[in-house]
Amino acid sequence: MVNTLIATGNAHKFEEIKAIMVKFADLNLNLVYLDKRYKVEIVEDRETYEENAKVKAEGYFKFLEKNPKLKTELNLDFIVSEDSGLEVECLGGAPGLFTARYAGENASDEANIEKLLNAMRHKEDCIKNRSAKFVCHACLYDVRKNNFEFFYGELNGLIAEEVSGTKGFGYDPVFIVPQFNKTAAQIAAGEKNAISHRAVAFRKIAEAIKRRN
Repeated sequence: MVNTLIATGNAHKFEEIKAIMVKFADLNLNLVYLDKRYKVEIVEDRETYEENAKVKAEGYFKFLEKNPKLKTELNLDFIVSEDSGLEVECLGGAPGLFTARYAGENASDEANIEKLLNAMRHKEDCIKNRSAKFVCHACLYDVRKNNFEFFYGELNGLIAEEVSGTKGFGYDPVFIVPQFNKTAAQIAAGEKNAISHRAVAFRKIAEAIKRRN
């Protein structure tokens, strides 16, 4: 059994990552996460996605060091973290590193989307150019070897003019996936998890774990 902690307190994100990684059943993965009850404090103030992803992995490891009973119980082989962002071309790559807090700290998905659409409505460049991409920088921390590896994935698409769909989370309701001509919130989870930025990055993570084991 390969015990792997997904460094997030977001249940939706954990389920999405789990759905991607469990396809590698021959790995015999035991995937876990620490929900918001554990109060793991991570300050994502670095200048790159990779650095933020590494900070998350380190933060979770330090949290477990301070909670030896939990550390022993989990008996981890790996900690996996990621930092993802939405980059809109006509906004110069914004919201980028501030994707999750575009409308402010602890902003809701709805507030972030509203700010994004308003920003695009008021910028002339965005009238004809609505190109965007989701990017994911994932970090694999080998607990036993104290080693970090990084993996990248992206999904190109367009920003819709209004919200559509109820599936997914984050900016999914306004991100049009060209292959389906629908937003990421309108397509089935299985379809999304086959092509998403996280799918690309976390398949590479799973392959790296397989090589190490």
